[in-house]
Amino acid sequence: MNWFTETINFLFLKAIDPLLYVTKLDQRIYWLYLFVALLLAAWIFIHMGEQSENDKPVSGLRRLKAFGNFCFPREVYNHKSAKIDYAFFIVNRIAFPWLIAPLIIGVATISQTSNLFFMQFSFLTSVMGNAGLGDKIFFTLCTLIVMDAAFYVSHYLLHKVPILWEFHKIHHSAEVLTPITVYRMHPVDDLLTGTLGSIAIGILTGFFQTIYDEGLGLFAVAGLHIGLFAFYVLGYNLRHSHIWLTYPPFMSHIFISPAQHQMHHSKDPKHFNCNLGFVFAFWDWATKSLYVPLKKEEIVFGIPDEEPQDYNSIHRLYWRPFVRAFKHLQTTSHKTQN
Repeated sequence: MNWFTETINFLFLKAIDPLLYVTKLDQRIYWLYLFVALLLAAWIFIHMGEQSENDKPVSGLRRLKAFGNFCFPREVYNHKSAKIDYAFFIVNRIAFPWLIAPLIIGVATISQTSNLFFMQFSFLTSVMGNAGLGDKIFFTLCTLIVMDAAFYVSHYLLHKVPILWEFHKIHHSAEVLTPITVYRMHPVDDLLTGTLGSIAIGILTGFFQTIYDEGLGLFAVAGLHIGLFAFYVLGYNLRHSHIWLTYPPFMSHIFISPAQHQMHHSKDPKHFNCNLGFVFAFWDWATKSLYVPLKKEEIVFGIPDEEPQDYNSIHRLYWRPFVRAFKHLQTTSHKTQN
């Protein structure tokens, strides 16, 4: 019966794993990221000058209640779309290690293969000698830029290729945004993004391993790239929320602000396919998909010309993209034959 007990324990640990994401630094809902987002929300709340209806000073308790309503409005967190997010998060995170993770080629495998390829060019081998502090900083910056470029490419394809868009629609079908919405991703979506990211970082790492002899490494916090750590800790979770936080115009051309990502989720046609970047905005700037709001705009989240009931259950979130993708293939096939 040991095998049975071990199996039950394994399945139990997998089932509760998503609930432990707040304790994992590499997860976007790590407690520190959420806490800083809450502090930023408090700053926005104070800056907005929230007071009572008569604009008279209010008690600390009433102000605290008002802040709670500002951060966690019932119409957002009790919305049917949000409840689907919570359920989809649990199911998807349990399924990911079984269905998707084994299919994503690891960075280590790609880097070893690319390293063997680059070593065929003898003039590259150890040409830079041992890596120093400056080299590590440069490698750390390069990995962040390449990582973000790979995300932009995958995100661009998910929006522009009709078959892939059917899978990415799952993320955009959210009618309200909460920090859990970031996990509202179809497994095919995760597979494409994860694979392109692994290939890009693997090739870059293999190249750097070739040109340096020893000492190469990147700066990280408990194994997480320091650039991603800074990005997550500086208000990342406000991106999927109703709380408006924008950057000065010049910064919004370099980094994607939470407000800019909220525009990306807008149903308004003028916002569609805008702000595809993850960390950096210059990819969108270069491809003319950057949208920088000059003032706060009212946003309705969701997909244009789509009925919400098409995405109001877990099985529809998983199955409908395959059905619609197949219809796209059939249509393309008929056009080719004609």
